[in-house]
Amino acid sequence: MSRTNSRWIAATALLAAGAMQYPTRKFLTALTVGRGARYIILAYLGYAYGRNILKFFDQYYWPVLIALIAFSVLGGLYGLYEYKRRHKSDNPSAAGAKPRVRPRIA
Repeated sequence: MSRTNSRWIAATALLAAGAMQYPTRKFLTALTVGRGARYIILAYLGYAYGRNILKFFDQYYWPVLIALIAFSVLGGLYGLYEYKRRHKSDNPSAAGAKPRVRPRIA
């Protein structure tokens, strides 16, 4: 997640907490504990596995890159297929089917 996205999420959380009249002290405590845990875990993972991950990507950079691109393209094509399929089933008149007419109740 990029920094800009995380700032928007944090701003949205702050606005929601204010709108729900959540106690400020509780919110800031939860925010601090959550971020502290997140960065402690990231620091540990970087310390423990950072060199191994760098070695792995030095050795397998191109195969990993090609696999990521392939999965992205396949995912995009699948998403497009699903979008078209659902859009077609939602709009029967586009496929040439007769529109349903309800009888009028007098």
